[in-house]
Amino acid sequence: MRILVIKLDHLPYTELSPNSRLHWAIKARAIKASREEAGWLAKAQWKDQKPMMKARISYEFLIKNRRKRDADNLLAACKPFTDGLIDAGVIFYDDIEHLETGLNRTIFDTKDETVITIVEL
Repeated sequence: MRILVIKLDHLPYTELSPNSRLHWAIKARAIKASREEAGWLAKAQWKDQKPMMKARISYEFLIKNRRKRDADNLLAACKPFTDGLIDAGVIFYDDIEHLETGLNRTIFDTKDETVITIVEL
């Protein structure tokens, strides 16, 4: 069983929230940046291993302030991270046959951070 943990020093971009009413080009830039960031961080750790054919992905959001946040929006904004993991060759595909969602939680902390954990099944 292989495990990969990726730590991003920020929360998902607010531009990626389903409630965002921004111009498509602004959202497209945020998608590209998120996808590339997750992909490069994953590729640096994963090297040239074969992709996980069946995996579970979990997200942990560390939040430094107690402002109200919608947990569903945080999770939805992570879609480009998952696509970046496919690009990096960590997971084979993100359909229900190859990827399942694990634990997703939010914790108050001293910094903003997103921790992505991928476990091979």
